[in-house]
Amino acid sequence: MPGEARRRVAVVLAAGQGKRMRSPLPKVLHRAAGRPLVAWVLDAARAAGCDDIVVVVGHGAAEVHAAVAAPDVAFALQAEQLGTGHAVAQAAGLVPGEATVLVLSGDVPLVRPQTLVALAEEAESAGTWGALAVADVADPGSLGRVLRAADGSFERIAEAADATPGELAVTTINAGLYALPAPDLFARLACLERLRPDNAQGEIYLTDVPGMARADGERIAVHDLADEAEAIGVNTPEDLAAADRALRGRLGTPPAAVEPSVQASDG
Repeated sequence: MPGEARRRVAVVLAAGQGKRMRSPLPKVLHRAAGRPLVAWVLDAARAAGCDDIVVVVGHGAAEVHAAVAAPDVAFALQAEQLGTGHAVAQAAGLVPGEATVLVLSGDVPLVRPQTLVALAEEAESAGTWGALAVADVADPGSLGRVLRAADGSFERIAEAADATPGELAVTTINAGLYALPAPDLFARLACLERLRPDNAQGEIYLTDVPGMARADGERIAVHDLADEAEAIGVNTPEDLAAADRALRGRLGTPPAAVEPSVQASDG
């Protein structure tokens, strides 16, 4: 049973440029089913009961701000794109007190409110530190595999380049959706920032946080997505067209007369 309900805050990562979109428009402002990608994510967060939303902006910050400004939205600036963990850390001063932080990507428009509710409830259950969503895919390729402990909770992420043949046979991947506790989340990110970066890119990865918590004896729940499409981010014009079709299918609206244009403006 879920424990005592906590305040829920969404931190939506929307700082990336999206070079593979081949457009000057910030990636999260490309439209699917007539709306910016990030608008679908914000609506899902609101429907899941998030009291506040923090949008982390970077590339095209002013455009993103203008497109999604609302009374329940605050903005954090990631001036340099130094990884997902670094992006989330920029929201530290905007998350009030104790809260469950739903970390979402602004380019994943197919995420459903009920998924976010389930993820938050698992994170808030007794004896659990946080939760992350996973998806089972037929061919995970070079993606990291999520390995589970005997009780089904999170054990660690095995990067494909370092994985054993047995680990490579696992088809469970990190979906990039998290429910993590504040303020401990931000304390751990600050610790990572002091210890890192020790990787070639000089970046801080959010995926290191569950591993750190697990090493400290915490339990992290694993939520299996019923629909792997909820984890699919839009990175190319082809992805955008697929998201457009999927959203229109959900809404029961006719397909676009032409493929959604990556040059479309929000104006």
